[in-house]
Amino acid sequence: MPTEDGRVDGSYEKLSRDELLRIASKLNWMHSIDLGDGFVTTGQWPPPNAEQQEALAKIDFRGSKVLDIGCWDGRYSFEAERLGASQVYATDLLNQRPYSDQPTFLVAHAARKSNVRYFPNLSVHDIETLGVRDFDVVLFSGVYYHLKDPLRALAMLRRVMKDGACLYVEGAVLNEPGCYAAFHYREPYCGDYSNWWIPTRTCLRQWIESSYFDVDKEYGPWGDHTADIWRTALLAKAVRGPNPLHRLVDELLGEFSDPV
Repeated sequence: MPTEDGRVDGSYEKLSRDELLRIASKLNWMHSIDLGDGFVTTGQWPPPNAEQQEALAKIDFRGSKVLDIGCWDGRYSFEAERLGASQVYATDLLNQRPYSDQPTFLVAHAARKSNVRYFPNLSVHDIETLGVRDFDVVLFSGVYYHLKDPLRALAMLRRVMKDGACLYVEGAVLNEPGCYAAFHYREPYCGDYSNWWIPTRTCLRQWIESSYFDVDKEYGPWGDHTADIWRTALLAKAVRGPNPLHRLVDELLGEFSDPV
C-alpha cells in the first residue's frame, strides 16, 4: 500500500509481470487501461467519448503537477503521466465506492512501472492535507454529483491550485433551462443512491464560476435522449480578483478576492 506521501512501495511492485497480468485478469475493472504488451483491462465504463477527448486534448500536461480526484483504477492519472506530467497525485475514497477491496490501481501502477502518487483514503474536502498548493491541472471527473456539498469541494480544489491552473470538470447534468440543481435522496438518480445533486448546465457553470474559476469552454452535452440522462464536460481556469457578486468575504475563498 502507499506510504504517507503517496509513494507506492507495496508487494505488487515486487511481483513479476506474468503474475501481475494474471491478477489483473481476475479483477473487476471500471477503466480500460493499457498495461502494455497488448494487455488492456476490460473496463465496465466506456472510454472517453469524442467530447471528453476534445476537452482533454486541450490540456497541456507536459511538465505539469496534476491532481486526479476520484481516480478509481487510475486511467486518467496514468494518461496524464504518459502525456508528460512531472508529478501526478491520484486520490480516491475507497469507503465510498464498490470493489473497494480490489487492488486495481496498485496492479496497474506496478504493471506500468508508474511513479504516480496514490492516496486511496482522502476526501476531496480534505485535499489540503496533501500539503500541495500549486497544482497546474486538476481532473474532477465523475465526482461532484456524488457529493452532498459539491460547492465546498470546488472551493477546496481552488485553494490548492495555482492562479491560471486548469480545471477539468465532467459529470451528470440536467439538460434543461434554468439555474438549479435537483437533490436526490428518497428517489435516487438513475437508481444509484450515491448520487446527490444533479445541476442544470447553467447551474454547474455558476458553481464553477462562483469558486474563482473562469469557464473557457463547455463540451457536450451528450446522453440518452430516451432516458433523459445527460453529461457534460467543462474546462476552466483558476483566477483571482474583484468579484462584484460577492458582497461579503467568501468563507473559504476570501484570499482570491480583491476589494471591489
